[in-house]
Amino acid sequence: MKKLSLLLLILSFGFFVANAQQVASANAEQRANAITERMHKEANFSPEQKTQVYAINLEAAQKMIAVQQDKQNGVIDANTAKQRRKEINMDRESRIVALLTPEQRAKYEARKQKRMNNSIENAERIAPRRIPVPAR
Repeated sequence: MKKLSLLLLILSFGFFVANAQQVASANAEQRANAITERMHKEANFSPEQKTQVYAINLEAAQKMIAVQQDKQNGVIDANTAKQRRKEINMDRESRIVALLTPEQRAKYEARKQKRMNNSIENAERIAPRRIPVPAR
């Protein structure tokens, strides 16, 4: 009886792990597809570029999921996870920019600058105001 219970426990754990990997893979594909489609709307990729960009985005999404899982499992801390995500994004961006034509690259850089400016404006708008403390 104990052996049967142990066997069932091991099988159920194996099923759980296999299912979790399928879900992570599907999420990576969904993320990569969504990012690629958004970028395609902006840059109007050729079919070859779109395939290459999707592959880069899929690889990055898989790495991001792995980092998140490592963080959740306590393998790495929050600062290490943040650094790894930053490295993954920088690598992804440099690989994608290398595929772009000069016209696409100009559009990409303009869009990136616009996003950065919007981020700064939003941060200033919602940042808490410092209240002066009266001297005693």
